[in-house]
Amino acid sequence: MALAGPAPQGDGSLQKVITTRQFIFMALSSSIGAGLFIATYPSLAVGGPASLLLSFAIVGVAVWITMCALGELSVAFPVSGSFYEYSVRFISPAWGFAMGWNYVINFVFIVVFELVIILQCVQYWDTTKIPVYGLLLIFIAGLILVNAFGAKWYAEAENVFAVCKMSVLTAFIIVAILIVCKAIPSDSRPAEELGFNTWKGGAFKNGPIGFMYVFMAAGMAYGGTEMLGITAAECENPRRVMRLACMIVPARVIWLYLLPILVLGLVLEIPLDASVYSGGISPFVAAMDQARIPILASVFNGIIIIAIFSMANASVFASSRALQAISARGMGPPLFAKIKWGHPIWALALIFLISLLSLVKMAKNGDMVFDWLLALAAGSNYFTWMSICVCHIRLRMAIWRRGLDENDILKWKSPPGIIGSAVAILIFVFGLSAQIVATARSPLPKPPHILSSILGIIVVFVCWAGYMIVRRGVFWIPLDQIDLKIKIEESDASPRRSHDVESGSESIATRCDEITNT
Repeated sequence: MALAGPAPQGDGSLQKVITTRQFIFMALSSSIGAGLFIATYPSLAVGGPASLLLSFAIVGVAVWITMCALGELSVAFPVSGSFYEYSVRFISPAWGFAMGWNYVINFVFIVVFELVIILQCVQYWDTTKIPVYGLLLIFIAGLILVNAFGAKWYAEAENVFAVCKMSVLTAFIIVAILIVCKAIPSDSRPAEELGFNTWKGGAFKNGPIGFMYVFMAAGMAYGGTEMLGITAAECENPRRVMRLACMIVPARVIWLYLLPILVLGLVLEIPLDASVYSGGISPFVAAMDQARIPILASVFNGIIIIAIFSMANASVFASSRALQAISARGMGPPLFAKIKWGHPIWALALIFLISLLSLVKMAKNGDMVFDWLLALAAGSNYFTWMSICVCHIRLRMAIWRRGLDENDILKWKSPPGIIGSAVAILIFVFGLSAQIVATARSPLPKPPHILSSILGIIVVFVCWAGYMIVRRGVFWIPLDQIDLKIKIEESDASPRRSHDVESGSESIATRCDEITNT
């Protein structure tokens, strides 16, 4: 049985128009959105500042390891579709199918999630005279406008958004230090209520349960870092930029995640009561309000709305490219594989149509969508990252099994190696488990439904099991049958050429046909 139907012929191909400069800015701050700016509010209340900082540090290290693994894979096997293509090649077609649709579903609904959060953030000001649906349509129109001009202008817009994100987080770090040093005249709080004094007795709130709850926010906050693998497919030099991304991500984690979270815990205390449901107010804005700096709070809120819009924009880009790639492989409707004028227009159309689900915000208890989509995104991210690390380990094992020289295949190697990937997998498994336990024993005044904690697992299992039943796929591709053929694809104007690491190496589709027929 074939792995998938033949890819339909599109009207063109994705254009390689993103420059190295644009990619660097995207590697620094693209995909930073509501996970950091909003979800840290209840996390600080439930887990405390030490739990928040420690969980973000642990997940941050694991995400860096994952990016190194993805970098090694991307340099050796540059493909459109990136990590789920690697799941097909190195794990199994069924798992690749599950990971592809898991990623599409995740980021389609993250678009909805980010739009809902934008509407909540806007409510920080008095917007009663402006209808909610009017604001929503304005932001959706903005997303359409940014994506209408293709990858190059998407990347340019993301560069502008990146500067906004880096500016607001850097400014917050500086202002928070000034608050701790009692250099803000408007802040009347005594020094005993600031700095590490806030950690006394409340550094690890609610013990292990609080720590596990925060892991869900960390899983959401770092989500999208791996979308650099998709973006690289439209870069002028994908191999070079993925190596750069692996070096940039540590600076990103420290500068834009850990330092802001550290100083946030020094200047803001949130009681675990009804106020934990911030209604979309960012903890970074709340910290400015507590310090009685209303003008700066409003400025921060405005820039944070831009940052969340940026995450919605990145999610549109990632989900549309992911949907186009899996459809082109025959794992999705042929319509969504089509490309016109360098854009996956039908995939984009579907995503913008689904984005209208953010109107749920207008319904009674519409804000509850936050908890459900947060859990879905966190679970989905952990699965995506685990799959990348498993692919990395199986690539190395396949090379060793055949007695090949790694240097002939791997032009760049992940510094943490497969030991690092194994450690990252353990962290992600803990994150998935922690999400379920923390939801079941949630200390929140209004605990989320237990089903929300396993939503991401259900999506992956249904996709995987569905493929296994319909296609009668293999559970696991044997190491000696993994395709190690390296295809070096250059620009459309240049002829395509390929290099076989093994003589007689076959294409992945042929390999998997043989496996599934046995």
